[in-house]
Amino acid sequence: MASILRVNTLTDASSNNSVPMATVASGSAKAWFHVALDGASISDSFNISSHDDDGSGDGGIHISNDMGSANYSVQLSSDDGATSSAIQTIEVTKDTQAAGNFDYETAFVNSTNNRTNTDITRFGAIFGDLA
Repeated sequence: MASILRVNTLTDASSNNSVPMATVASGSAKAWFHVALDGASISDSFNISSHDDDGSGDGGIHISNDMGSANYSVQLSSDDGATSSAIQTIEVTKDTQAAGNFDYETAFVNSTNNRTNTDITRFGAIFGDLA
């Protein structure tokens, strides 16, 4: 039999710092990921089942436990592993966001040339309601 702990507020041992449970449930990342510099594998993650390589600089993230809808927030960031220290963009590919996955594209700023998967480490966090 599963146990249930019902509380309205969490507090530290000294009762100086507390947070309402609604903030914990609604304000915490529901998934996060770190795609390795090789662009093909996930170095570390939470609630992510897999990553797919859709081509040079493009990929897809698959969420283990789906979000409640496609209306969730994705924060993406990247680290240029190349010695050029070029500035790049990373964004969710238009119209690909679904409850269980999304695609992203990585490119140089002001350019249509996608980066190779071995140039950039990608990071992301997903916020919203789980299904």
